[in-house]
Amino acid sequence: FAHSDCPNPRVTVYDSFDGMGLGALAADEGGSAAAGEVLSAAPLRIAVGSTNRVKVAAAEAAFARVFPTSTLEMHGLKAASGVPDQPRSDGETKRGAANRARHAAELFLGEHGVAPDFAVGLEGGVTEDDTFSTLGVGTDSLESFAWMAVLSSTGKWGFGRTGSFQLPAAVAELVRGGMELGEADDRVFNKSGSKTQEGAVGILTHGLIDRAKYYEHPMVLALIPFCNPELF
Repeated sequence: FAHSDCPNPRVTVYDSFDGMGLGALAADEGGSAAAGEVLSAAPLRIAVGSTNRVKVAAAEAAFARVFPTSTLEMHGLKAASGVPDQPRSDGETKRGAANRARHAAELFLGEHGVAPDFAVGLEGGVTEDDTFSTLGVGTDSLESFAWMAVLSSTGKWGFGRTGSFQLPAAVAELVRGGMELGEADDRVFNKSGSKTQEGAVGILTHGLIDRAKYYEHPMVLALIPFCNPELF
């Protein structure tokens, strides 16, 4: 598959569990499953386990780069993560992304009667950063990151993780107290709905990296197994 950027991808956006592949789900429901990793001249049906426009845009941008000659059908779906609203560990966050991908596949199949070519989950999380305790330099803090999960119609998985960054003490205190990161950002920085806009990363980098771009790169990484089917 090509790796070049696609400045004008053909994209249509639609608003709208146990590790088995999407093809198996479709077979169980009498639907059709994709025959290969991907596919033909038919549009790629991509079920995104979120209706957050930032997450849908990130997935769209990544798939457009990896599959520049394909027409994309993007479907944002309210998929469940199966983890707390604010995941508090690396494993919990990764599990949330995988659960969203699985549930997005199920929702798409139930709505359309056919499995999507890909289902994806994007999950942001935080974890304690013990830099000072471990290295004796810097500070201990709370760090933010996100996991991307991609499930194909043949049952293959791909995962990618963002870089991480430290959260300011005022934000970390609120999150440790049980507040979701997006809400904590809004309170500390006097914002409204920042998690559907620039996100913490956009606020703290002063717009140098917005949330969509922050998610786009690890989503491309999560697609590596599908770019290299002979290796995975």
